[in-house]
This record gives sequence, structure tokens and C-alpha cells, in this order.
Amino acid sequence: MRRTLFFLLSLFLFVGVGWSQKKTITVSGIVISSADKEPVIAASVSCVEFPTSGTLTDVKGHFTLKLPDAAKQLVISCIGYHRLQIPITSGEMKIVLKAEEQVIKDVVITGYGNTRKSAFAGSATTISTKNMKDVPTVSLEDKLTGAIAGVAVSSNSGQPGSIATVRIRGLGSINAGSDPLYVIDGVPVNNSNTSIFSYAKGGMSPLSTINSNDIENITVIKDAGAAALYGSRAANGVVVITTKSGRAGKTHYNFKADWGSSDMAINYRPTLGAEQRNELIRHGYTKYYSELRDTETKKLLYATPAEVQAQVEKTIGAAIAKPWSGYTDWRKVLLRRGASQNYEFSVSGGGEKTKFYTSVSYADQKGISLASDFNRLTGSFNVSHTDRRLQLKARMLFAKTKQHTSSEGSAYANPIYGVSTTLTPSNYPFEKDGSYNRSFSGNNNSNPLFATTKNFSETQLTRLSPSLEATFTVFPWLKLRQNVSYDYTNSQEGVWWDPRQGDGEAANGVFQRSNLERATLTTQSQIYANQDFGKHQLSGVASFESEAFDQLNTYLNGTDFPSYLKYEIANAGNSFASSDVDKTRMLSFLLKGDYSYDDRYIFGASARWDGSSRLAPAHRWGLFWSLSGSWNIGKETFMKGLEPVLSDTRLRLSYGANGTLPYNYYDHLSLYSFGYNYNGGTGTAESDLGSPNLSWEKNKAFNLGLDFRLFNRIGVTLDYYNRLTTDLLLYKSISGTVGFSSELQNIGSIRNTGFELELRSTNISLNNFSWSTTLSLGHNKNTLLRYDGVQTVNVDGRWVHEVGHPYNAYYLAEYAGVDPQTGKVQYYSNKRLDNGQYDRTLVTDGSKANRRRIDDKPFDPVLTGGLINNINWGPVDINFTLSYSLGGYLYDNASALYKDGNEEVLNLAIPTYYNINKIWKKPGDRSELPSFNPTNQYISSTRFLRSTDHLRLKNFTIGLTAPKRWTQKLGISTLRLYASGNNLLTWKDKMLVVDPEQRGFVSYETPPLRTVTFGLQVGI
Repeated sequence: MRRTLFFLLSLFLFVGVGWSQKKTITVSGIVISSADKEPVIAASVSCVEFPTSGTLTDVKGHFTLKLPDAAKQLVISCIGYHRLQIPITSGEMKIVLKAEEQVIKDVVITGYGNTRKSAFAGSATTISTKNMKDVPTVSLEDKLTGAIAGVAVSSNSGQPGSIATVRIRGLGSINAGSDPLYVIDGVPVNNSNTSIFSYAKGGMSPLSTINSNDIENITVIKDAGAAALYGSRAANGVVVITTKSGRAGKTHYNFKADWGSSDMAINYRPTLGAEQRNELIRHGYTKYYSELRDTETKKLLYATPAEVQAQVEKTIGAAIAKPWSGYTDWRKVLLRRGASQNYEFSVSGGGEKTKFYTSVSYADQKGISLASDFNRLTGSFNVSHTDRRLQLKARMLFAKTKQHTSSEGSAYANPIYGVSTTLTPSNYPFEKDGSYNRSFSGNNNSNPLFATTKNFSETQLTRLSPSLEATFTVFPWLKLRQNVSYDYTNSQEGVWWDPRQGDGEAANGVFQRSNLERATLTTQSQIYANQDFGKHQLSGVASFESEAFDQLNTYLNGTDFPSYLKYEIANAGNSFASSDVDKTRMLSFLLKGDYSYDDRYIFGASARWDGSSRLAPAHRWGLFWSLSGSWNIGKETFMKGLEPVLSDTRLRLSYGANGTLPYNYYDHLSLYSFGYNYNGGTGTAESDLGSPNLSWEKNKAFNLGLDFRLFNRIGVTLDYYNRLTTDLLLYKSISGTVGFSSELQNIGSIRNTGFELELRSTNISLNNFSWSTTLSLGHNKNTLLRYDGVQTVNVDGRWVHEVGHPYNAYYLAEYAGVDPQTGKVQYYSNKRLDNGQYDRTLVTDGSKANRRRIDDKPFDPVLTGGLINNINWGPVDINFTLSYSLGGYLYDNASALYKDGNEEVLNLAIPTYYNINKIWKKPGDRSELPSFNPTNQYISSTRFLRSTDHLRLKNFTIGLTAPKRWTQKLGISTLRLYASGNNLLTWKDKMLVVDPEQRGFVSYETPPLRTVTFGLQVGI
């Protein structure tokens, strides 16, 4: 894998200094005809769209437009380029259009106004959705994978609509949340899991309600220079999403549709076929019985091969027998090829005063499980109107989604668990009479096909996000802005367990319903100032903000149903209901100022005061601030001579503090709860100890950045950061005499340091061919500096949290291979010696293998990043992203699969990991795998740590746009056919049989989907 990364980097650098020409778009040959007095314009670029009032002809690839006599202005608008309006003059005109992609790269969108990148001193990356619009996934987080240095995305589940984990510059908090803040059109939104039930580990992501084609661009803010603007919510970074808005000009209609299919992105937990499984089991038991001796006499219990064979068949006969229907391939029974379809329609346009954009889309995606699917109906509406000094904007995002999921983890109803672990080829789904088989020794006698088709878990999410904004220009340099927004989500969940077998049998049917309603009302009252004084430029923002969050959760449970067809609560013989209400409030004051001299020296400062109801009154308010500076070295006179080689050189520096609130709403309060019964009467009991001194977690971040361009073609961005979190919220153990075992306190500290590198190369730039490449990589080191002030080491199961080391470190016995003489698994003793070293004696008794912190196989990857390529060749466009990760490890927690032939294997599937040719058979064998023996036991050790090093073709799109001389005959402006894929290829360690984008302890989550779609895009 390291060789692969080195090859890609070398290729990037080689191509980056290769062939390139500066690309210009030229419209030439304007002639005034004296015969008919009609201006004639010849254009050499086919993408230029001329006014519809004239007539357009094509002569030898050049577009000629005849305009009316009154034509005085030429308006050139081209998709992907900045709109240009110029006066028509006689003679020849040369016109250069600026690409919108470049415009986006030159601007940093922080949510509090847009800043030129040359004047921005922080660390932020703005990306266009142009290259992700065709990627066939409903997960917005998944589309960020490999796109931005320092942003790590890991998959929780491959079921459509599930949540992905996003980390920006490492783990910044433990109990206060480490997710970034999401801001849509300047307004922070709630992005926490809307699913109350945890049967599906992936849950439901609110971001799945957004159609990525409604997004103009995404900015990821990584340092405190801009993140401090959001104060208490921005310690883990900010993802700023800007939706599309209308533009002046003719009305554009766009229609897009695609259809595709899906399967597993990896060969997930492959298992042995019937014959191979039978051979392996027979081998293990034959060897076992041929060596089995009486404990007292030490004589062989089965003296002849015939006796051994008879006992083997008696033991394993039922486990390997061919059923009446033949051996079963459970993957074909419980899984399927997924399918997807997507339809989008948008309209945009307007005049100089009023502009609008509106869209509607429908997406439907079926997962690989029979019970897994997701469909979404979304709509958006953005309109703006300017009347003299007043500008009004109204936005509306609407979504209605429905998600069906399968159980995950080690649930017997989980089809992924079944096909990889608990179902054998000798199990069969149906009896001869057509009824469901109920004999599944390894699956608790639960038929997973019955559970998958007769039970269900459904989540319906409705999201409504309207916002109104008014901006009044007092003076050209002073503006007042008022924004009011409302983010409303309603999640309705229903779970049904059929009474005929499985989870619902004991209770004669179980039905659960939950309704989670969340609403956030946000107001922002702001003053913007911007004024130039010669070479001096001043700008500033003052803002007062309020946020009111309300949550209502209602839970209903019913059991004992008269029929499996009537599962609503009203039909239940027994029912139970509960509800709870949560409310939080926040007030904020913000001041921000920036100064620039000659666009060479830039300074910025901000201060924000946040007050939250989640904290006690004495600790409710927090001050968050930032200082930043930038030196545009490239503008200095002493750099002029270096411009052909080195240009656009900038040095950036920022330092600031922001914070994180407790995850729960009332952790600072001592609470009591009702609902406890005493001798038939109602009563109360203390339910939360509370922490009256609870305060903000404080995050202090330093960032040093350097930007420059080489040979005017290779852009380089390098950042170093040091991120310190103090007053870390941790649970400290206390005396149990108070009725509680721990208290949440601000007692810990943690540090993240690292660097990020981004290389952007214009490899080739010609009139009909262009190729650009972006390579990103990020490295983060996490260190626990202080735990609870008393203990420096805390062992938490198979994790260890130790001061001076990464917060998450594996704590396991250390695997030492297979003993050549006995065929047993060996471990290092690792007994701690008086001198602080470890005893490295080899032991085969797992109880004598001491656990230790594993430093050479870390949880966090050493490097993460991606390689993005954009190619345009005439009518053909190609975009693809490679994502990678190096140096990390996950633990394969499927313990049932790795017991080396333990007697449980008779009722379980066997992974292909157990190759009979690699198993120890006799003394002296130096084998990869231990003896396959029914007496073996599972020991949690480094043997099951798997490298997550991987290179993945994350997405690939190829499109073909029809020439305009063809489409204009059809009355349309754009006709494009395309094919797109997601998670197409994955190169990884052959021992890793789960998704390499997962982290930590991994069991039986649904693997990610490999999706291929074919689509059509039409523009009018």
C-alpha cells in the first residue's frame, strides 16, 4: 500500500511539471455589415450561449449570431463560467470568461460573509459540488471522503440513509461529542441521529434529506480563525453548506434521471462452501478422536480407524448433512442485488431585481438486504428580490424520507450476521410442506428469512427548513441584516416483531412506535461594515443571535396481539407509553474585525460570547475568540523575479479558542424522576446526581499555513496545527454511598497535532482538452494529557486510556504465532517486571497471557487523503476520486468465527480464513493457522487486529455532452449522458474481510454498497 501511495505521488509530481498551456476562451470577429446593418458575431467556443432574440448559425465549427439593429450589449453566459456583459464595439473583440470553479476556489465562505482566499488567514477548504453531483449515494458525508485533507469519514453501516462519522483534525472530545457543526445558508442545524431505536447501527442521518445537487458549494472550516465565529459549537470544525440560488438571465430548466444497481463493495466475510466446510470439520474431529485418551488409564478411547470414523460421523453427521432441498447458499436467500433510481427537476432564472431557484427530486435506493431500502422526496425554493437599498431572501428546504432497515450486530434477525456466522449450508429455510423451518441451532432457532420478511423496522422523517433574510444598505459601506430560520424534523419509527417465531414469539407479538420531534428557531441580527481607504481596507461584523431548541419524544409499546396482521397499539392486549420533553436555549454576541493593507498584510480578530442553558448559571457564559494574520509574500517587490517559478506565496497564522457543550441537556442538575412504584403507590427517586460546576470544554487551536504556486501550474497548501482541549468532560469515579458511581466533571485534557498537504496541478490545459489533479493528505496525532487528576491509566474493556498516549489504544493479549510442536496458539506472557519491562516468555495457556497497550498497531490511521482527477476532452468529461488510509488498525470482533474449530463450529459457518492447507497438522509444522480442534478456545488478542490500509476508487463518472449544433435543433441547450459509480474498487489487506473505512471494534455491520448508475441530463 505504501508503494501504491508513493507511485501515485510520483505520478502526480511528474504530470504536474508536464505539458500545459494557459487556457483562454475567445469570442472574435465582430463585423458591422453595411448591407443589412445587422451585427454579425463569430464565436470560436461552442459553450457560449447568445441572446435568444438573434439567429444562430454554425459555419465550420464557428457560431455566428445576427443581432437586431438596437443591440448594444453582448451578454455571454456559459455553464461553468462567470456571466459577462460588455458593450458591442466595431472591429475585433477578445473576451475572456472566468471559470466559476476558479471563482469558488478564490472565495472562502464562512457563513458570516464571504472572504477572498488571498485575504483569509485561517484554514478552510471550499469545494464545488460539480464533481459530486452524479455520485450515486444519498449520503452527503460519503461524498466528502478523500476530497479534503484532514477530514476523515468512516462508515457506520452500508444501509441507505445511515449516518457516517466525520472527524475534522482528530478526536477533540469524549463525552461532549466530536461531530462538526453543520451550517446551511448561514444557519446552524441539528444533525444528530433521528433514530431512537438502535437495532440498525447506522441510524438515520438528517443530512440524507438534502439533495446534493441543490448545493452550490461546501466549505470545511478546520481552524479557530473562522470556527471561533460559531463559538461553543465549533470546536470540532464547521461544515458550511451553501445552497443554489437564481441568477439573472433567461430561465433555465434542467432535468436529470439515473438508474442503477448495487452490490457489496467488498467480499464481506466469505465463508466456506459445503464440501470445504465438511472436509475441515471431519479433519478436526478425526484428529481429535484419534488422539483422545482416557484421563485415568491414558489409553486411546478409539483404538482403530473404524472406531474413530464411527464416532466422528456420530458427532458431526447432522451438522454436515445435506438437507432435503440440497445445500443452501444463504447469501442468495437473504441478500439481493440492490437497485436505485433518481429523478431531479430544477428551474432557475430571474431579472436584475428578482432571482429564483427551485427544484424537486425523488430518489429510491434498495439495499442488499431484503428489508433494507430508502426513498426520499425533496424540494427547495430560493428567491431573492432587491428594491433599491433593501434585499429580501426567502429559502425553503423540504424533505420526506422513508427508511427500512435490517437489524445489525449480533442480532439473530440480522441477515448479515446469519450469512457470515450462524447459518450453515446444512440449514434450510423451508420445510417440505412450505412452512418456515425453525431448527437453527446456531441462530437460537430463529429463521432469519422469516424475520427479514415478516418483521419490519421503518423510519419516516419529515424535515422542513424555512428561512427569511432581509438586508438593508444604510450606506454603501454599512449593511444591516436580519435572519430568522426554523429547522423542524419529525421522525416516526415503527418496529414489528411477528408473534409466530423469533423475537416476538414469547410476548405474542411486539410493536413499538416512537415519535421524535425536534424544532430549532434561530434568529440573527447583524451589522456588516466594509470600507476602503486607499490601500487600507477595514471590515467588520457585529451580531446578536438566539437559538431555541425543543424536543418531544413519545414512545409506545404493545404486546400480546390477537393477530399477526393487526399490529397497531390499539390492538395490543398489553401496552405501555412514555414521553419526555427537552428544551435548551442559547444567546450569543459576536464581534469580528478585519484589516488589510494593500492586500499584503491581513489581520483579523473575533470574539463571541455564548450563554447556554445546559450549564449552571455560574458557568453559563463562555468567551471564544480568535486572532489571525496573513502575509501575501508574493506581492512583495523582492518576489517579482521569482514569479515564473514561485508565485501567490502566502503565510497564514491563526490562534483562537472555542468550546464544546455537554452532550446531554441537564447534566448540571440534580434530578429526580417519577414513575417509581412503592407498595402499589406512585413515588419518586433520584435519577441524576448532577454536576453544579459543569462548564464548557475549551478548545485552543493554533494553525500555521503556507500557500504557493510552482511554475504557475502547481498549487500547494501546507498546514500545521496544534489543537489543545482542556476541561475535558469525563466521568470521575466517586463513592457509591451516594447512590451513584461517577460524576461528570471538567477534569481532562487532550491534544491533537498534525499537518495537511494539498497539491493542485493543472496538468494539461488546451482549448479542447484539460486535465487537473488534486492530491490531499493529512496526518493527525492524538495524545491524552490528563485523565481525572488522580489516575493516569484507565482500562475500559479492551481499550486503555493512558496519559501520554492516544486516548484510544487497544488493550489486548499479544499474539505470537503457532507453536510448531503442539499446534496451539502462542502468546507473549507480557508480565510486567520490576524494571518496567515486559516478560516475553511464550505461553499457550491464554489465561497466562497478560494484556498490554498495543502501540505498534494504532486505532488512528497515520495518513488519510485522496487523489481527485478532472478531465475534459471535447464533449467528454471524466471525474474520479481515489481515497486512501495508511497506518490504522481495526479489531475484527466476530469472535464466533475465530475459535479454531471449537465444538460450536458444528452449528456455525466457517470463514474462508480457515484454509485446510494452512492449518497445523503434525509436530514440526510451521503453519499460519493453529490446529483445528473442538477443544480450542477464543482469546481476544492482537491476532485479530487488521490493517485498514487501503486504496479505494471512491467514485468515477464519465459523461458525454452532445454538440450544441445537434441539441439546438431539438430546442434544448444541454444534452448529457453519463455513467457513474461509487466504491467501485478497493485494494486492501486480504485478511481484512470488513470495510476498511470502519474503525475500532467491528462485528456484523452492513457493508458499504458498490453502486453503478447510468443517467441522462437535459437542459433547456
